[in-house]
Amino acid sequence: MSELIKLKNKASEYSVLVVEDSKHIQKQMKNFVGKLFKEVYVADNGLIGLEVFKKNLPDLVLTDLTMPQMNGHEFIEKLLAFSPKTKIIIISAHAYEENIMKFKKLGINEFIQKPVNYDTLISSLLTSIEKIENSEEESEDNLYKDLYELKLNNNQLELINHYRGVPFIHNASIVNIEKDKIRVKAEKIQVKAIKYEKKTTIHFEDKIVNAKFDSYDEVSNTLCLKDLHEVYTSAKDRKTVRVDPDELFTASIFANSERYNYKVESLASNAISFRAKNITNKLHSGDKVDIVIGFKTEHEASFDNKIIHKERIAIKALVYKVEKLDNDYSKIIFIYELSFGDRKILEHYISQRQLELVKEFKELRF
Repeated sequence: MSELIKLKNKASEYSVLVVEDSKHIQKQMKNFVGKLFKEVYVADNGLIGLEVFKKNLPDLVLTDLTMPQMNGHEFIEKLLAFSPKTKIIIISAHAYEENIMKFKKLGINEFIQKPVNYDTLISSLLTSIEKIENSEEESEDNLYKDLYELKLNNNQLELINHYRGVPFIHNASIVNIEKDKIRVKAEKIQVKAIKYEKKTTIHFEDKIVNAKFDSYDEVSNTLCLKDLHEVYTSAKDRKTVRVDPDELFTASIFANSERYNYKVESLASNAISFRAKNITNKLHSGDKVDIVIGFKTEHEASFDNKIIHKERIAIKALVYKVEKLDNDYSKIIFIYELSFGDRKILEHYISQRQLELVKEFKELRF
C-alpha cells in the first residue's frame, strides 16, 4: 500500500491546522490536506493560529516560522505550553541547523524545507498521525490505570459543570469502570447539571479529563460517562466568575462615531462578550471602545426591606478578539479594568445574578 493511500485512510479521522502567512502557499496546503483530513483550519500568523487552535483543538499543526505579529518560534512555544502533546510539523525556508536542534529539544522531529516536496510532506504527515495514534492508546491506558487506582483507594473525583456561566462543582465516587466508560455516584444537583450539558469535566490528582454523558440510573443514582480524554485546561482555572446577565441588563458600545447594541452573552468583572451579526468589518482586535452598561442591584434595608439601585457604569474597553461563528454571526469579547468602586458594584450584581441562576436551574425541568 502506498504512503498516500495509508495517509488517506488514517487522516480522515483527524483535523489539522495550517499556519502560514503566504496566501498562495496557504491555499496550496489547504487544498492538499483538505482532500485527506476530516477538518482543515487555517491562520495567517501565530497569533491567529493560537486562537484557532484553542477554539478547535486540531490534532496536528503545520506551521511556518517567519510570520508577522507572532512568528513560528513564539507560536510553537505558546502552543506547547497550552497543549504539550500536540504534534507539529515545521514547514519553512529557514531550516537552519540551530532551528532544527532547538525544536528537536521540544520533541519536534518533522521539518520540511520550502519549496515543499509533497512526497516528503506525505511521509511526515503519516509519521505524525502514527505517533498520535500511539500516544492516544498510551494516554488512554494511563488514564484508566489512574482511575482504577483512584477507585481502589476510595478517593474521589471532582466534577465541574456550568449553567449560564454559574459553576456547579461537587465530588463524586467511582462505582464501576468498564471498557471506555466509568460509572460514578454524584450529588443530585451535579447529576442534573451533567444531564443538562450532556458532558462534564473531571478533575483528579493533576489530571483534567473531559467526558460525555451516556446514561443515568435513577435507582442507584449513578451516571455513566463515556469518551473520556485528557485535556490541559479547565473552566475551573478562570480567575473571574462569568454569568449571563438578566433581561433588564443593558449594554451599548460606542466606536467609530457609532453606537452598537448587541446581545450580551456573558459578563465578568473584567470582560464582556456579545453575539453580533455582520460585525467583522466594524470592530477588530485591539480597537479601543467605550461601553456603557446599566443594571439593577438589590441591597438589604431595615425590617427585611430591600432597596433597588439603578446602576450605570461607563467603561473604557479593548476589543480582545472577534470570533467567527455561523450565519454571519460573530462573538466579540471586550476586556477592561474598572475602578475599585465600579468593580465592587459590578461584582455585587454578578454575585446576585449567580444566586438567581442557581434558583432558576433548580426549578428547571427537562
